[in-house]
Amino acid sequence: MRAFAVLAMLAAGLAGACYGAAASDEFLLLRLDGSYVKWGTPRLGTPAQVRFAFISEPMGFPGAINCGAMVPIEPLLDASRIERERFHQEVAAAFGLWEAAAGVRFLESADTGVADILIGAQANPRGFAFTNVDHDRAGLTPVSARPAQVRRIEKSLICLNPTKLWKIGFDGNLDVYDVRYTIAHEVGHAIGLDHPSPSGELMSFRYTEDFRALQPGDIAGAVALYGETGAASAGASAKSSAGAGSAVALH
Repeated sequence: MRAFAVLAMLAAGLAGACYGAAASDEFLLLRLDGSYVKWGTPRLGTPAQVRFAFISEPMGFPGAINCGAMVPIEPLLDASRIERERFHQEVAAAFGLWEAAAGVRFLESADTGVADILIGAQANPRGFAFTNVDHDRAGLTPVSARPAQVRRIEKSLICLNPTKLWKIGFDGNLDVYDVRYTIAHEVGHAIGLDHPSPSGELMSFRYTEDFRALQPGDIAGAVALYGETGAASAGASAKSSAGAGSAVALH
């Protein structure tokens, strides 16, 4: 049974829990069972390739908290009158923000069985958006005296509340969340970043409409995990990065 160790969320005006230790005043690396977590080689500053997929049928994940049961995203899109193609473009742009910032590359997969990050809607809706992260647990003991400095992430789940309305772009209404901002925030959790502060960074836990791009602390955190952009091999170009050229030119 897979045990998901952390619940991360984006909320409007709600306090978020901090699970890690600050590496800077501007970013916070996610820490689980005493170790930092990232994809790829379990060493800070090294690049990684990550596959993501959209849930295509109901799925259960024992041990996960708010993403323990996930369903396809289509009913959410229908309720919010968002075209599926446009939603995929916004998700691609969200992944593209992180690709442009550090040495992490994303490949979209149609196979949920091999995907590292799964995206879908909550089967049991609550809140707005959540990410559950699971990591390699080899050698863990109940009272580990010296936990590994870095462990590899094995699976991340991103789930959105289908009973909430969603939108594309900012309009000043903080009760309806922008898809790109929200997915980018949750992807940050899915790759190993925590909430550094209430506001000021995209990874801060309050939803604001002050910016749709990564902020300096977000970029510094991603680089701390995966190194400078371009560090990943050329063969790691993601299908999702087709929209990355426009992902950093946000409105």
